[in-house]
Amino acid sequence: MESSIKTKNILILLSLFLLGFFLGIAISNIEKENIDLILSQLRKESTLDIQIEEVEQVEEVVEVEEEEEIDPCPVRVDIAGAVKNPGVYCLEKDSAVIDVVKKAGGLIQSVAYKYLGMKVNLATLLTDNSKIYIPFEEDSICELIQFKLPKDVINITEPKPPEEQQGPSNECVSINSASKSELETLAGVGPSTAQKIIDGRPYEILEDILNVSGIGESTFEKFKDQICL
Repeated sequence: MESSIKTKNILILLSLFLLGFFLGIAISNIEKENIDLILSQLRKESTLDIQIEEVEQVEEVVEVEEEEEIDPCPVRVDIAGAVKNPGVYCLEKDSAVIDVVKKAGGLIQSVAYKYLGMKVNLATLLTDNSKIYIPFEEDSICELIQFKLPKDVINITEPKPPEEQQGPSNECVSINSASKSELETLAGVGPSTAQKIIDGRPYEILEDILNVSGIGESTFEKFKDQICL
């Protein structure tokens, strides 16, 4: 009887020992899994922090590069004329003509103020590589220059002078200005032919009178020494 009780107690104790052993192993595995999970999360957080730092560093580099690409002289302007210091100047964006005039030291006394006030808009915005000229007073003076043609050109363009009269002046009958009665004094010219001569005026040369109806070569030969233009 006692031996059976002892055996029973031994079995109970052995069962409790085994139960405690397996519980210990189970708890150990659970803690290990929790520790692994925590370590994994810590690794992920560490990796994320490193990635964030790398991104921030890249952004800082990009910002530095963008700052370096800014043009220190966005608008270059060449100004000349009636200013104190003509030359090429650097101006900020959206600068106007008046700004470059100030940069050049302002206007000088000989500037064409009237022309400047009428024609130059000092508020005009400048673009890069612009050219500005401020006129002097002498630039606005307009003078008429006398122009003379060469002698050979004058001889072509000016009307031809009347041909020299052949014979005494009182015997010359002008076919361009003589009256009808004066023309009738010519040999072979009657009242009707005299009227035709008057109707055919003006004549540039004596031979043009041959175009008058009724005057041929023979008639012209009779009075050619008595007529003039």
